[in-house]
Amino acid sequence: MSKVLILISFIFSNQLLWSQSDTVSSIKTNSRQETIPSLKIYNGHPKWEIPVSIALISAASLGYKEMDKKASLTESQVLALDLQSINSFDRPAAYYDPAGFQSAQSKSDILMVAASVSPLLLVFDKKMKRDRADLLGMLLLAQAIDNSILFSGFLAVRRPRPLAYNPELSIDAKTEVGKTNSFFSGHVSWAAVSTFFIAKVYTDYHHIKGWKRILIYTGAAIPPSLVGYYRVHAGRHFESDAIAGVVIGAACGIVIPELHKIKLKDKGISVQPFYKLGANGVSVSYIIK
Repeated sequence: MSKVLILISFIFSNQLLWSQSDTVSSIKTNSRQETIPSLKIYNGHPKWEIPVSIALISAASLGYKEMDKKASLTESQVLALDLQSINSFDRPAAYYDPAGFQSAQSKSDILMVAASVSPLLLVFDKKMKRDRADLLGMLLLAQAIDNSILFSGFLAVRRPRPLAYNPELSIDAKTEVGKTNSFFSGHVSWAAVSTFFIAKVYTDYHHIKGWKRILIYTGAAIPPSLVGYYRVHAGRHFESDAIAGVVIGAACGIVIPELHKIKLKDKGISVQPFYKLGANGVSVSYIIK
């Protein structure tokens, strides 16, 4: 996962270098080009958010490897597991055919990577051109916080994976490393952070409200839900683990940009750029109620 995010950082950074000289939006009037300042949507802090987030994500990646070694089950622990102790909603995941595990896991990996790199699509949006550094910082920060919550979940819950209960698997297959970190799904939450981040910043920059906004957010839920479906069918997670992954990932992808959003203290104030008679600037209007 850290390699995927470093790739995103590299591409965003290159796009930022190409666009540094163009920090204002332009219009043409009377055969002469004038410039109008673009209003910022978010107040980012990329100088510290990018390096700190990358450091946290890299540290978490190393931590996962060590955690996998400790998240193992002994033979006696496996034999003590009781299928009936699983709630009725999650229990079917313990009975999926192991023959389909490898295929489902491969599909979940591919979908997770595709969803995680999907914010790269934002580099093609002209309205976000001058704010790419801010957006990259917020995205990495959202992923870093998601990773921190995921790491805490693994440590606190230590829930055996569904395959540890599966009666068709051998004891050896159930006692390998990484068998007690079912809650919650990292694949799903990583995908959800990225897709809901796109939905959040796109609707904010384009001022999309109402049903259109709801449809965009609904679309954002599809990729992580598909990842969750295949993670469950790979014997890696219960359905509740996948649902938790969507909720936590979506929360990180939405809340982090929202906390960075520039808000006017008085809703009666509106600010917008203007061009008139060869002059340009920003107009501020106040609505008396």
